[in-house]
Amino acid sequence: MSEIRVDTISEKTSANGVAIDSVTLKDGGATLTDNITFSASGKGVHLGVTSATASNLLDDYEEGTWTPTLGDSSGNNFTLNSSYSSFGYYTKVGRTVTAHTYIICTAINSASGSCKLSGLPFTNTNNNRAFTGGSVGYVNGCNLGDGKSLGFYVSPNATHGFVYNHNNADGGATATCAEIGSSGEFMINVTYTIS
Repeated sequence: MSEIRVDTISEKTSANGVAIDSVTLKDGGATLTDNITFSASGKGVHLGVTSATASNLLDDYEEGTWTPTLGDSSGNNFTLNSSYSSFGYYTKVGRTVTAHTYIICTAINSASGSCKLSGLPFTNTNNNRAFTGGSVGYVNGCNLGDGKSLGFYVSPNATHGFVYNHNNADGGATATCAEIGSSGEFMINVTYTIS
C-alpha cells in the first residue's frame, strides 16, 4: 500500500474540492470550523458504535412551530388569543418529538363536550399502547372546581390529544370545554414518539 505523509494540506481556492471515499482519523480526532452537510437526505451519524447499526443512526433533527387548535370532537373551536396561542414550538430528534404551547382562550363559541387539542406537528405512533401523557405546567381561569387540575394526553396515530381533568376523588376524566371556559389558559408540554 502506498503512503503519502505531509504536515499540512492547504485549500486551493480556485478548485472545487476533493472527492474521497473514506477518511480515517486517529489520535486527536478532527476539529471542524463549519457545519457538516450531507449531499443527500436520509443520511446521518452512527453514534456510540464502530459499525453501521440502524438503531444507532441519528438521521433527523428539526426545530419549528406548529398551530394549535382547541375545541371539541365535532370541530367547534374556541377563539384563542393570537398573541400567544397562534403557534407552539417543537423539537424533533430522530423519532422523538417534544411540543409546547401556551393556550389562552377568549371565547368558547359553540364548543362542548370533551376538550380536544389539535394541530400537533407530527402523527403519534400507530399503536394501541402509544397513548402518551403530557404535562400542564400552568392553569388559570378554568372552571375546574376544588381538588382538580389539568393534564394532557396524545392519542395513538393522531396529531391531537385531549385535555384531562384530574380529580382527587375518582381519578378524573377528559375535561369538558365548559370546564376550560372562555377565559381558561394553560401551558402544555408533551414528548411522544412517531413511527
